[in-house]
Amino acid sequence: MTDKHDLPIRSSYRHNIGEEKLVRITAHDEYLKLGKNAAEQALQYRRFIQAALSPAILQKITRCLSQNCVLGTPGFCQQIEFSLHRRVRPRLPGRPRKYYHNQVMDWVWLENQASQLLQRYCYHEIRLPLLERWGESLRQIPDFAHDDAGESLISIDHPTLLRREGTLGCLRAIGQHRDLQSTSKLWYLGAMFREPKDEHNHIEQYQQLGIEAFGYPHVDIELEHFILQYDFFKSLRLESHIELKINTPGTAQEFFTFRQALREYYQPFIPFLKEQWIDWLADKPEKLLQSTDILLATLRSKAPELETFVSASSRQRFESLLNGLTRAGIPFAVVKTFYPANAYCHTFFEWHSDKLEEGTLLCRGGRYDHSASALLGRKIYACGFAFMLEPLMRLQQLTNKNMLKARMTDVVIISRTWEARAHALGIGRMLREAFPQLSIVNDCSEMRIGASKRNADRQGGRFIIVVPHEDPVGQMEMYDQERQQKQRVNVTTMIGILSQSLNL
Repeated sequence: MTDKHDLPIRSSYRHNIGEEKLVRITAHDEYLKLGKNAAEQALQYRRFIQAALSPAILQKITRCLSQNCVLGTPGFCQQIEFSLHRRVRPRLPGRPRKYYHNQVMDWVWLENQASQLLQRYCYHEIRLPLLERWGESLRQIPDFAHDDAGESLISIDHPTLLRREGTLGCLRAIGQHRDLQSTSKLWYLGAMFREPKDEHNHIEQYQQLGIEAFGYPHVDIELEHFILQYDFFKSLRLESHIELKINTPGTAQEFFTFRQALREYYQPFIPFLKEQWIDWLADKPEKLLQSTDILLATLRSKAPELETFVSASSRQRFESLLNGLTRAGIPFAVVKTFYPANAYCHTFFEWHSDKLEEGTLLCRGGRYDHSASALLGRKIYACGFAFMLEPLMRLQQLTNKNMLKARMTDVVIISRTWEARAHALGIGRMLREAFPQLSIVNDCSEMRIGASKRNADRQGGRFIIVVPHEDPVGQMEMYDQERQQKQRVNVTTMIGILSQSLNL
């Protein structure tokens, strides 16, 4: 927060927040766009100055200055690169990294990070079916059931739908179970499917982690979701590589009125519009405002603006949420030209990372009271979001690959001979009873000792115990991978070492 006593004498801060009037200052056009009147402009400017600045933005500015590159959004930079036939975005230091495929242990680690966090927030996991019934109730609200990613029907006439996201499954569970209908906090994880619109006879699989909350009408649940998201990114050490973009479309009726105004505005220009643009005008006319085409860019300058259709009560609600984000120390950017991909109301947002030059979307969500109520046939409050796990994994591999090597197994027990296996299994059982909080694996493979040790190391096991024979009081080999120590121990000594080394 800025202290007015620390401001330089020639600062325009007090003028811009309305504390004093300086006749020598002429308001910039961008300042005037902050609000409809002087009070709104001053309020928005004060929030802009007081809000936390995203570390990702600071890093981007520093990188662009050090490499003498263009500072802009990925889309803007791509346009310049296409025109100049050269790269204008900064490069990462060092040699270009190879693409690392997703290892099973990496996925387990990432999913465990999310699961542990959600347990601390008291969200309950829900298992969703892989195949869903495609009924008329879904067809009546295509804006909620679809987005630009495409459809995921098995065939045109088949009444079954491959699971494309988890929100519909959660809503079905809410409708079927009375104990969930008042208030509930759910999460799901798994494979989703979609058919890209630009391809034929191809179904794409992607991994998604979703969180949904039902029965909470106020902004506090949305603020909790933002804090949860930020905590998750921080647990992955990604907070310096992410940006939160947020906006409000107002109520569902207010956004519908905005769309109708856009259709009326573009109606006289239909003879000049391409076929795809006409489709956008019928379905999602706001997409015409996001096109870079010269004609549409010219028409956009006088097109209706979303904020003029958002009521005072909706704006006040959104202001309350933004104040909460500021108090929570979560950096964000309100993007007035940012429109919902699905049928959201009041709040919608996306987390992006420019570190990923393609597929930068990491998380998307918002409130969808109107769509959820239409599906269930009764009034319900609903909000939620989903993490896109593939881009999250790519970002993790790009920025914090060493974190993926976190220990997944504490103790690996290997039997040197076939006869010693029964004794090794007994030792494993005893250790699990003595140390229930540790993960202990018995290697039952047919690999040689050397291969078994290397496999145990790949699993991340800190302690590797080799049982050479079936003598219950005999000596065993114990390897401490963290301290690079090897010693011969009996069962009693082994338990003592585990207790001391693991601080149990």
